[in-house]
Amino acid sequence: MNIRTKIVVVALGFSVVAALAPAATSRPSSSDKALRTRFFAHRGDFEKLVAMANEDSHLTRIASDFTWLDDDAAWPRNNVGISEKRWNDYKQLFREVGDPLGILKSDKPARIEFPIFTVGSVPSGAAKGLVYSQSPLRPVLESLDTKPPEKYWNGTDRSHVLVYKAIGDHWYIFYEEG
Repeated sequence: MNIRTKIVVVALGFSVVAALAPAATSRPSSSDKALRTRFFAHRGDFEKLVAMANEDSHLTRIASDFTWLDDDAAWPRNNVGISEKRWNDYKQLFREVGDPLGILKSDKPARIEFPIFTVGSVPSGAAKGLVYSQSPLRPVLESLDTKPPEKYWNGTDRSHVLVYKAIGDHWYIFYEEG
């Protein structure tokens, strides 16, 4: 299971546990405008989280209640990968920016994702949030408030899509389904 699949499994699992999940055809409820407003209201905190995550290069996932190391995603484990103080700093920033799921670091291209809203369950759930990347991300759409056009869906059954909307230098809103 690749890292993106792992985050989708964990993030979508949280949404199912929290409440009976809406039907798989549901979309995360936050609008592009709401995410953009959240980002600009807390931009400094989001940028601090990016800097911290880049410093903690051996961590690929940082949440309020678990971490993944680049060589060990098992949980629980004794080696959290950072000090308790550092982890508490992450948790405080997650609360301040309203990010219930923490961050996921991915590569190809390197990016740091903040999956803020999720619905559904594996394998047919959806996530919407913010992402930071030094490299341009594609495809970029004008709006992620509606279902992305069919041409952006992939997989043998056309069941997966990952699209972006640019909101600032190196910052995007993302929408992923499937």
